[in-house]
Amino acid sequence: MMEPEEIVEARVVALIAAALPSVQVVGALAPVAEDTKFTDDTSVSVFVDLAEQTLDFTGPNVPLVLSVRATVHFANADEATGAGFRDACRALRAALLPLLGDGCAALDGDGFSCDAFVLNSTATTFDADAELGGMAKTYTATVNGRYTPKEQ
Repeated sequence: MMEPEEIVEARVVALIAAALPSVQVVGALAPVAEDTKFTDDTSVSVFVDLAEQTLDFTGPNVPLVLSVRATVHFANADEATGAGFRDACRALRAALLPLLGDGCAALDGDGFSCDAFVLNSTATTFDADAELGGMAKTYTATVNGRYTPKEQ
């Protein structure tokens, strides 16, 4: 059985990966192929967590709130002018924008139904882990939805 966090994360990762095909996009809850080589270079990480479950039962259509964080990690060694960082950030935001309003339905499936997708704050900082230094920008969002666990 997939948890709602896994369901939403997988869909968000797919949307971002489609918008940034040359950048490695990794979800925290999604297993990757054993031979996947992780890089210190430019990448995107996605985290989805349960922020709140608004009712105290485990039946169908349990309302819940999920928090989404997607971070562009950009290595200065990949492109030192900053244009690449800006372009990657714009592409990530462009991938998330269609989820606003009725576009939220793109997150539906596997027992999860999205009611709202709201973009929240961003945070930009230096990425000390990047090769020769780099930058990171995190986009946050809130997902309101309902979840009906699938029978096993």
